Amino acid sequence: MALRGPEFYGFFTPKPRLYDDDPLDGIHRVDPNYECQSEPDNEPLEYDSEASDGEGESIDMRHHESTDDPEWTFKVQGPDQPEYDTEFHPLSTKLGESLYIINNNGSRTMNLEAYNRSRCYEHIAGPDCRNSQGYLGRNISTEEMRGCHTVQCILAKPPNWKPRPDDLAFERESRHLLTGVAGTMPSSGDGLMFAPVRHGIDNIRAETEFLLETSQEELNETGLPFHPACFELFIQASKQRLGEVDIDTLVRIRDRACMESQPFPIEDHEHAKAGQEQCWNHNVGHEYLVANPIFVPSLKPIIESAISTNKGFSVHNSPFDARKQMNDASATQDPFLAMPIEIILIILDHLDSPDIAALRLASRAFTHLPNSLWYRLVVREMPWLYEAWSSDPAPYHWATVIAHDAHLEKEARKEWDRDVEKQNLVIAEEMPEVQVEWLRSQPRWQWPDHPDRLEVLGLSPVKLNYSSTNWYQLYRDITVSWKQLKGLQNRARIWDAITQIVGAIKDVREKRLNEGGSDGMVY
Repeated sequence: MALRGPEFYGFFTPKPRLYDDDPLDGIHRVDPNYECQSEPDNEPLEYDSEASDGEGESIDMRHHESTDDPEWTFKVQGPDQPEYDTEFHPLSTKLGESLYIINNNGSRTMNLEAYNRSRCYEHIAGPDCRNSQGYLGRNISTEEMRGCHTVQCILAKPPNWKPRPDDLAFERESRHLLTGVAGTMPSSGDGLMFAPVRHGIDNIRAETEFLLETSQEELNETGLPFHPACFELFIQASKQRLGEVDIDTLVRIRDRACMESQPFPIEDHEHAKAGQEQCWNHNVGHEYLVANPIFVPSLKPIIESAISTNKGFSVHNSPFDARKQMNDASATQDPFLAMPIEIILIILDHLDSPDIAALRLASRAFTHLPNSLWYRLVVREMPWLYEAWSSDPAPYHWATVIAHDAHLEKEARKEWDRDVEKQNLVIAEEMPEVQVEWLRSQPRWQWPDHPDRLEVLGLSPVKLNYSSTNWYQLYRDITVSWKQLKGLQNRARIWDAITQIVGAIKDVREKRLNEGGSDGMVY
């Protein structure tokens, strides 16, 4: 357990309390239960020394005469275990209290004492910690969780919208735009602060569903929030199934669900459902839910190892070593040996990897299969590994942005602009003849990339070349290392949800096309 200092919450940081009778504002400066046992006048020492100066010399002589005696050694044991005059409550019990008290009439009252304690102390997890307020660091690293709090929104374009150089292609053609990024999503959905401030959008509300009645006008001013890493998967899935990225229909689906007070039309994974409470439940074993699905540290060496640099490599060759020749009697009992390779490949085209593995054990006709077979298995059984099939797997810009660094740049840019404006006013007043030249000579704003972003860029997905990739090795290594690849586990989970969303978009588009009219939503 660690005590948070004033740098976290400043003046409002609650004071620590050690005993039950400590005041709410901190520890007693003077113990009120202390009783003085004696008057403060000078008392004689209990044991007064009556040694004379002469005795000191005799002691010193005796010390030199007895040189054969063993030397004295001293061992410091440290202070005794402290004894407290009251019993401490277990910290887990104190900090595990609910932030709300349920009243008899069913209403809730804020538990201020528990809230202050939760702000005052920070829980540092041990190896056997089972606190559900955070994930164990030994089960997932901060590098794997990078960007799990970052939020971006889709919002209706304002009437005075003008294109920006950093707009994506689908933004320019859409009725909606992408905001900057925020470092966290408030539980209320209100007060999202973005950096940079794109198209003048800052400090808005964001929701995916409304439990109360709402209107289209309100929804037009309410952002649709998402994680940039998840949106990258939406981009890839949309291009694969729709041929384009359609954010207008995505928002239309959100708006209709909110107008009808219905949830967003997807079925969440059971592990995601288990974590969804007022505060997120950090269940042991579900750490992969917060792993970044795009920038996966453990995936990079697997992909690099699967890329062959051997000039003799071919996806049409077998990835396996030759076996010893079987005897003639065994060969006559294997009907598959009489089939041509074309028939063998047609059979394999209808089988999944477990069935193919069983066939390879049962018949030597399936011993040497082309490496390209595992390309088909990767695409079919690992569709979320878009590095294998996407024409452009590079993530869109905002997925690579470090939100904290973007907000630091936002504040630094404000300060820089203020300084330039102050200097400009002074020069305009005192030296107007050089103002134009001074403005022309001002350096352009620059902000270096954050080291974390450079690391993220180094983990960016890259397109795998069909002809030079050992697809069997890639499939095998991902399967064997699956438990360590938490980012890929999360990618597979998110991909399932994304394909549901893209499927819903496709259905709406087809319905609108068949009906040849509007769905009643007004923009």
